[in-house]
Amino acid sequence: MENFLSRNEWARNPEYDHFWSHYAVCQQWMKQHSEAFRQVQSQHGQTTGDESEDVDEEIQEPEVTERLSRCGIRDEDELEVAKEPEIEEMSDEMKDFFAKTKEHRQKLKAQRIAEKQKEASGKPWLQENEEEYVNVEQISVRGRGQNTAQHRDANAEFMAKRENAKKLYGDAAEKILSLESAMEMKFESEYAKNPPMWPNIPLRF
Repeated sequence: MENFLSRNEWARNPEYDHFWSHYAVCQQWMKQHSEAFRQVQSQHGQTTGDESEDVDEEIQEPEVTERLSRCGIRDEDELEVAKEPEIEEMSDEMKDFFAKTKEHRQKLKAQRIAEKQKEASGKPWLQENEEEYVNVEQISVRGRGQNTAQHRDANAEFMAKRENAKKLYGDAAEKILSLESAMEMKFESEYAKNPPMWPNIPLRF
């Protein structure tokens, strides 16, 4: 593999160090596995010279062997042949593989950075349409409150509510809105008296 890296400038790119280190670890594992296999066979008296030479060939999967042979790496590991230095071009399949892997890593890195920044900020204000867990004891009679960075326009909300009522109720929209307003005013007047929230039903029937 060292000769392969020395003859191919693209393979020495620091971005590919992870792949070559992974390949070296796999090669080391294969050697250890092959040695362990030979020891087991020798203990049972079944190891021969021809069998020990075929162990390495049986360990590698066909797909892995094909890819390594295509890049010219496996042939160099098996037999070092002295020849003139030449520049080997990267195959389109290998280029696509490296490009996708690099893009995936960049996305994961950007996602981790965004998550760390979000945690560091402490979220003093919630973003729009973002919810946070609230204990049920902290929910008031008006429902679940939510702090947002956006300013509420009461006039715009009322006009939107009025237009929606006209679409739903037609000519009766004004009457229904007035009834709703009367109910809300009555609720506010009762709530201003600070009534006990529990029990809301008599204990004796």
